[in-house]
Amino acid sequence: MIQKIVLSIILTCVLAFAGGGRGYGFLMLDEPIGVRKISMGSVGTALGGDGFRYYNPVAPFFSAHPYTAVEFGRMPGGVNKGGFESALIFPTSFAAVGFYSSSVDFETRDEKGFGSAASSSTTIGSIGAGFIRDRLAVGVSAQMVQDRIWIVETYNAVTLSAGIGYTLFDGKLNLGAAGFHGFANSWQNSKSSSSSPVSVGWGDELVPRFARAGAAWMDTIKTFPFTAAADIVYRDDSETISVPVGAEVWVLPSIALRIGKRFGWESEIFSLGIGFNVDRISFDAAFVPSALVDDYDLKWSMGLSYNLGGRRRDRTPEPSKVSQEEFDRQDEVEDKHQQLQEELNLDERKIDIGDEVLDDDKIEVVVIDDEDSIETEEEQRQPLQEEIKAAEEESVAVDEVIVTGDEDSEGDEDEQSHPQEETGLDEQE
Repeated sequence: MIQKIVLSIILTCVLAFAGGGRGYGFLMLDEPIGVRKISMGSVGTALGGDGFRYYNPVAPFFSAHPYTAVEFGRMPGGVNKGGFESALIFPTSFAAVGFYSSSVDFETRDEKGFGSAASSSTTIGSIGAGFIRDRLAVGVSAQMVQDRIWIVETYNAVTLSAGIGYTLFDGKLNLGAAGFHGFANSWQNSKSSSSSPVSVGWGDELVPRFARAGAAWMDTIKTFPFTAAADIVYRDDSETISVPVGAEVWVLPSIALRIGKRFGWESEIFSLGIGFNVDRISFDAAFVPSALVDDYDLKWSMGLSYNLGGRRRDRTPEPSKVSQEEFDRQDEVEDKHQQLQEELNLDERKIDIGDEVLDDDKIEVVVIDDEDSIETEEEQRQPLQEEIKAAEEESVAVDEVIVTGDEDSEGDEDEQSHPQEETGLDEQE
């Protein structure tokens, strides 16, 4: 039943997206989220981690662990932003929730020159869910948006988005595609009108929509895990196409460097970022130099994420989360196994114990993984030598018993012969 509902929502979004039309409001829906992905050029259709409402509703599927993340930052023009997101991931399904807001303060003046402080804000709440079938995942998300312009106008909207994800080559290659706000319902509230419907369905309404597809490759060069990703994004509000690309390299077990670029997005020059990972806690920072009309500014974001623990299934983890110690340990174990194999290639020899024959190949070798040690050949043969010694002692003891028995028997025969002689003398008397 749940699968049918999800597929129905996806079909509705696809049909609505194909219907045409352009949006021109709720501009914060176009603003990237997720600090790690921002630092990689705002690429993320096929990457795990936070940002499911902007990059792909199935983003939790690409994550190996459930997570909780918070972020904050500042945009050009003095716009402050922040958000929270959390996802739970199960073997066959996932669910996510997010809340983001942005605001800007400004001053208003009337015709007489008198002014007062004012502010505008945008609030976006998101919920998402989907199901997983081995390497395939399908998901949907719903967004509730409110744009408040000073105290005069308030615009509200409810939108639906859908996405799909697929993994190949043991999780090294991720593929994703998504359509956002394919179906939307928006309305306006103002001082003079408590509720004025603006539109139902798509048409020429205020909510922008966009579609994106992308791929991400995760692997290791020597001992350096890396991620390379690229997307292609179509925006209906401006009828433009952009191509975000980005890369991430873990230069140390706990330090990652990131770089990216949004081609086709003229206001952003490039993106830089850094990440620190300690146990289950990660800290990320992103910096995006921006070119304005006649000036330059810096957009920055910082965030914290916490790995809630557990694994949704047995799959290859993202290389960016594998520490240097794990790779060194793997090489050490392989070398140790090779050394043990060479030591165990002994010539076949036989040891005779009475009528039994014991082969060296039958001697059990105990390998202790934790201490990486094995019993030596001399220690293995010590019990056999003790057994041989005991058998020899037992043989000597038996010989002594036999000799003693012979002597006793001769004494008994003498004793038996003397009574006969005495009996003969009595008869003669």
